[in-house]
Amino acid sequence: MVTVLQRIQTFRQSAEQRLPPRLHAFLVSAALIGLCALGYHLRRPSVSLQPGLYAEDGSIFLQQAIDQGAGSLVQLYAGYSHLLQRITALTAVNLLSPLAYPGFFLLVAWVSYLLPLVSVEALIGAGVFSRVLRLAYIPYVYYPYAGETYLNLPNAYIFFPLGFILIAYGVVAQQGTGRAEVFRSPLLKGALFLYGLVAAFTGPFMALYTIPLMIFAGLRRRRLPLRPLWLSLPVLLSSLQIYFSQLQTNYPLSTAQALAKLLMRPGVLLDWFTVHMIAPLLGGYKPWWYLRDLPDPLQLLAVLGVLLLVVLAVRVVTARMGQPALLYLAIFSTLVLSFSSLLVATRRGVDLKMLSVEDAGGRFFYWNTVLFLSVLVLAFFFLARDQRTRNSATARSLAIWLVLTVVFYHNNVINRPVFDVSPTGQIRTIGYEGQLSEQCGSPRPQPIQIFGGPTWNFHLGQRQIQLLCAGKT
Repeated sequence: MVTVLQRIQTFRQSAEQRLPPRLHAFLVSAALIGLCALGYHLRRPSVSLQPGLYAEDGSIFLQQAIDQGAGSLVQLYAGYSHLLQRITALTAVNLLSPLAYPGFFLLVAWVSYLLPLVSVEALIGAGVFSRVLRLAYIPYVYYPYAGETYLNLPNAYIFFPLGFILIAYGVVAQQGTGRAEVFRSPLLKGALFLYGLVAAFTGPFMALYTIPLMIFAGLRRRRLPLRPLWLSLPVLLSSLQIYFSQLQTNYPLSTAQALAKLLMRPGVLLDWFTVHMIAPLLGGYKPWWYLRDLPDPLQLLAVLGVLLLVVLAVRVVTARMGQPALLYLAIFSTLVLSFSSLLVATRRGVDLKMLSVEDAGGRFFYWNTVLFLSVLVLAFFFLARDQRTRNSATARSLAIWLVLTVVFYHNNVINRPVFDVSPTGQIRTIGYEGQLSEQCGSPRPQPIQIFGGPTWNFHLGQRQIQLLCAGKT
């Protein structure tokens, strides 16, 4: 092992000497992004090798793009704009054959997933972030609870805004240091502005992270954070997502009623916190399968033990940060997001027992999982590389945590075949291409099933049928 590491080090030093610095940095970044993409692909290769539409892809985004055209861009779904998905669907129905929809949607999902990595590499190259932050790529690639969020267009609104959020944190971290502006090219600023606009109207996550960030920046600088405009304007517009989803939506329960309902069921709260906030930090669902059978006092003790480890890890990381307030701010936004998802689900009248079901609302807890796993990994690295701290109680505790996390890791990404149950109870797999082949010879468009359940289907319009059947007899 030592010989291999020495050879890698020798090769790296040789490359640094032979290649221009910018080219060397670019190649390193490209190699790391490619390695992350490979690791992510290997979690479930069939999803990329055999792309298919997923849930809202057809029944919401494609169907409304077919029926309403450009008007679909201003439609809300579940209280949010989903602009990225709307643009993707509108492009597909007007320019592509329905046969290409799954591949095109998968491409957008892949781009959304890789954008945050590109953003971090750009900020590392600009000297804003330290190279050690690349350790966070490990939980970014292998985070548990990926079944709902793995490479599908509906949940690309998790990954797509993350790149812009990271850029916003980088810009705020760089302000006041006396260094030159990170992004100076007018063309790049224009591209970032467009990126920010789409991210702002794609989902609520950008608002929940960047609005507190801008408030923090304004208080620190004692003036309104209007510059750079390409950053502040998308952040301001992102607040509309909160307005649409919270203030324009009527729920069966008020906020006070929902809180009272939750506080009357402390056992449910403990289970919710364990399965969604704690178990992912220990590898995924496997720890939850053991913890849920424990008496409440023992389960609470296990939860408190993990929380204590997280607090210690945060202290280790912030002690080595130039602006630790930014990490605290990210933690604040993450906890607000996680607990607001619990509160909104309760206001919607969801059965409290369903709140602790695996994968229930998993997309909202992705942020908590990746952030705290990154902090734990970074803390272990900092302590282990320093001879003065590698044998400390915190370092030993993090080493035990790392072993347990690897042992209990559970990759819950599964295949996504579409099944149909006949009146006689027989189950058969429904192929997307097979359903499309029936459209050309049918007098009227037939429903195309894309996901389990009777509601997840869509009908092609006349233009889409023409694109599909062109050249066929």
